[in-house]
Parts: sequence; C-alpha cells; structure tokens
Amino acid sequence: MVLTSLLTGSVAEAASYQKTNGTIVDPILVWQSGDAPTHPYSGPNLKPDANLYNVDLTDANLTDANLTNANLHLADMIGADLFSADLFYADLRYANLFYANLTGADLSGMYMEDQDLSGADLTDAYLTNAILTGADLYSENLTDAYNVETTTGSPYYYRNTALPSGFDPVAQGWTLSPYCDFTPDAACDLADINQMLQAGNLVTGFSWYFSWFPDRLDLVDNDIIDAADITEWLAQAATANGHGSPYLRGDTELDRDVDITDFNVLASHLDPTGDGNPYNDPFWNEGNFDGDGDTDITDFNLLAANFAPDGYNSSAIPEPSTVVLLLLGLGCVMLLCCSRSWRWGP
Repeated sequence: MVLTSLLTGSVAEAASYQKTNGTIVDPILVWQSGDAPTHPYSGPNLKPDANLYNVDLTDANLTDANLTNANLHLADMIGADLFSADLFYADLRYANLFYANLTGADLSGMYMEDQDLSGADLTDAYLTNAILTGADLYSENLTDAYNVETTTGSPYYYRNTALPSGFDPVAQGWTLSPYCDFTPDAACDLADINQMLQAGNLVTGFSWYFSWFPDRLDLVDNDIIDAADITEWLAQAATANGHGSPYLRGDTELDRDVDITDFNVLASHLDPTGDGNPYNDPFWNEGNFDGDGDTDITDFNLLAANFAPDGYNSSAIPEPSTVVLLLLGLGCVMLLCCSRSWRWGP
C-alpha cells in the first residue's frame, strides 16, 4: 500500500506546474477543450529553474505558469496557452511555439535563438532584454509588446510583421526576409521550396486551415496551398535572388539551367507511385516539380519542356534528338523500376 501511494504521488507530481502566485496546478489540462481532459505530459515538474529539455507540451494549458530560468530547449509547445506566463530568462532555443498564446507573458531576457514565433500571440508580452537571435517573426504583431527596443540579436522580420510605432528594425539589427523564405535565413533556396512540397499534394491542393502547415505557404493568398503557390514561389525566389525571370520547373539545383544533370537527378529518384506520406515525398531537388508526391512522367515532361542546358536565356525547346535521347534514358529507367517491382514486389 505504501508503494502504491508513492507511485501515485510520483505520477501526479510529475504532471503539475507552478503558477506565478505559487499555486500548484495538478494535473495539467489541455487548452480550449470542453471536457478539459488531462494532458498526457509526464516529465519533470514545470517550475522555475526546471530542466524541461525536449518536453512535449502541445496544447497544454499553462496560464500564469512560472517558468523563470527554465530550460525549454527544443520544447514542443505548439498551441500551448502561456497567457501571462513568466518566462523570464527562460531558454527557448529551437522550441516550437507555433500558434502558442503568449498574451501578457513576461519574456524578459528569454533566450530565443532560431525560435519560430510565427503565429504566436505576443500581445502585451514583455520582451525586456530578450535575446532574439535568429527568431522568426513572420506575421507577428509586436505593436503592443513592451520594451522591444531593449532586445538583442538579429531576428528575421517580414513586411507583414507589425512593429511598435517609431521602432526602427534596421537600426536594431533585424533582418528583413522575403515572403518566399520559410526557414528563415533571409534567402529563398531549395530548403524553402522543399518545405512547401512536404505540405501535401499540391496538384489537388488543400486548405491550410485544416493542417499544421502555416498560411505563409499560401503565397497567392487564396486560402489554398497548391501548384499556383509553387509558381509564385519560383517567381518570388528569382526576384529575391536578383534574377529577372522565374525559376523553371526541371531546374533541380536552381542554378538557372535545365540540363542533363537535372535529368540524371530525376532518373535516379524516379518513383511513379510514392507512398502517400507527405513527409516521405521526393524533394524538388529529387525531381518532384509538380508537388504531387511522386517523381514520374509528368515531372519529366516539365523538365523536357524547359530543357535549356545553356541557361534560361537559351531556347527552352530541346532539339528533337535530345528529346529522343532523354526519352530513351527515361524509358530504360522506368523499365528497370518495373522489372524490380515484378521480381521483388513493392
């Protein structure tokens, strides 16, 4: 009986958090749930100075939580309610606060290196001496945040980042990023287009409202993430990188030509079926140019239509002999794939 009591007490204690007024909340609940179910968190207690490295607190209700000096490095806090929480000098490097509610939270001195704050609500948050190195401030509203001018580090902000009146981000050392930069690093490159392709089937398209993928992938702003957004990204990225025309489908390296190297990449990653899991879909630099989750004849046709081994300024229409050679090569690869499938099965 004594052992049972100790185990019960241990489990209950491990699922609690301390409020700023000293009150212990046990168990932690899930935010915005009518039935207020218990959150499955079972790690260390949430309190000042706690080591909460890599914890999963997705959608947790942490209103008024006292997390002063807490180590939240790599913590997953997507959608967590941190209303009026005390995160004074907390370490939130690489933590995920996507759509977290930080209204009124004290983030003074918080270490937020490479922090994704896009979608987080920072209304009335205190940012006194917060370290924002590499933080992602896409679409963030900082107009009512306190002491933004005392922050240090160089976060990435966008044209849709709302800043306090009179605040000069350039003088503060902040970096302006283009909308085609999703990672962010102030550049629009393969990492960004690959992130878009991992969102789902962009040929059929889908509403970002019903996915964890942010609205920032909806570059044409029609509430749908689809092939039109790929086209828009290719145009925006080219402009951001100083080019006068969009990147072309078929250019696996984004090096401004479509040549035999790109064909070889497509052929070596040929996968006409895919496995239905967006996270396993081939990347742009593996020949997936239409974003439908596979690398097939459609992607080859896009490459062939834009074939320009001497660069984009050369003819985009390949010579007939070149098309024949490419088709023969693709045919051999597809025949080999079919042969393997027939011999060994899927």
